[in-house]
Amino acid sequence: MVALNIFYVTLIVDFGLQLVFGVLSIILKTEKFYDFIGALTHISCALLGVFYNWDTSKDQSFEAKLIQAICISLWAAKLGAFLFYRVIKAGSDSRFDDAKKNPLVLLFYWFLQGVWVYLNILPSLFMFYTTKEKNTLLYVSIIGWVVFLIGLVFETVSDYQKTVFRNNPANKGRFITTGLWSISRHPNYFGEILLWYGIFIAAAPYFDSNWAFFTIICPTLTALQICFLSGIPLLENGGIKRWGNDPEYAKYVSSVSVLVPFFMCCECYKVPLKGAEEEQPAGYNSTDQLEDAEVKPPNV
Repeated sequence: MVALNIFYVTLIVDFGLQLVFGVLSIILKTEKFYDFIGALTHISCALLGVFYNWDTSKDQSFEAKLIQAICISLWAAKLGAFLFYRVIKAGSDSRFDDAKKNPLVLLFYWFLQGVWVYLNILPSLFMFYTTKEKNTLLYVSIIGWVVFLIGLVFETVSDYQKTVFRNNPANKGRFITTGLWSISRHPNYFGEILLWYGIFIAAAPYFDSNWAFFTIICPTLTALQICFLSGIPLLENGGIKRWGNDPEYAKYVSSVSVLVPFFMCCECYKVPLKGAEEEQPAGYNSTDQLEDAEVKPPNV
């Protein structure tokens, strides 16, 4: 019997989890564990990738692969805990208000999460699949892990700063301009993009096929989604609607980079200040104070 390679095994685990919990969410009519299962799937596939068919007599790169899996798991654990806490506190997730009315649409959301997970881990799967007798390019992976950690710190700290800001009743109806938010209007998104490019860099020295380098499209798709689809455009338009006539907000927008800290010239998206009655994208909830949720397929 021929054993399945790690690409097929993780694919089965990934979409198997989405199918099981997707059906369960339909039965229970709840979306509360959606993000938690997304995080759990990342962790499961990453650890499975390291230990599946592991042979220390032939592969001297186990430590590097384990570090890669730990990085992915660390991010996923942070993501799952943060979003699960938020949905429990809020009572529901507004992204799913319409989807819960149609079981097929809700199940499709779970399918999209499966695609999202697989694209995130695909560069690492090429790393896990490769056997190295000598670990000669570890320094390149170290650079990638440093990039990942910088991105993770940006994302985690900015999320924490905004949570603290929102929990202060004195800040109700106001926008945050302190901490990392003083150098980027979306520092958590900057961190999200950076950490996935770091994961790709760390995996690249272990690619044994030129085709594997095309997986750079995976973090690039995340960046494009954030910059042009469900991330920055939605939130920037929301800011215009809420504070478009506020001179302080105008000053903030004109002096702080939309994404890359300190680099106004690197902005991938910028909304000119207009009146507060700017028409918003379908599905936008103006009661969400610029809700910087993690980028997930259902937000598209």
